[in-house]
Amino acid sequence: MPSASQGDAQTDNKSDRETAVKQIQTGKELRTAEREGLKMSIGEAQLIKAIDRAIKALEGPSTRCEMKMHEATKTITIKVFNQDTGELIREIPPEKTLDLVAKMMEFAGILIDERV
Repeated sequence: MPSASQGDAQTDNKSDRETAVKQIQTGKELRTAEREGLKMSIGEAQLIKAIDRAIKALEGPSTRCEMKMHEATKTITIKVFNQDTGELIREIPPEKTLDLVAKMMEFAGILIDERV
């Protein structure tokens, strides 16, 4: 039969475990706690992992920006790339549009030069 001190120790361990579980907020903290021997119920672990995935989805992909000048029109262009895949996400203004504007400027210049 457990003594009163053993019952108090079990209660303390349970409250310590509950406090530790409440402090875990990310998947990284969950993995660290599991390595240190903290046992969590499957439901608690799944909840933390689901929240982690939701946060990652809301953050979106990591991106990098590239700014340069379009030579023909002397306009600054900004390109946004997905850093993980290298995929072009957005280009402001589109390079094809600037190329079209440059051709139009060139064509207008040819017409004006021929008239003079």
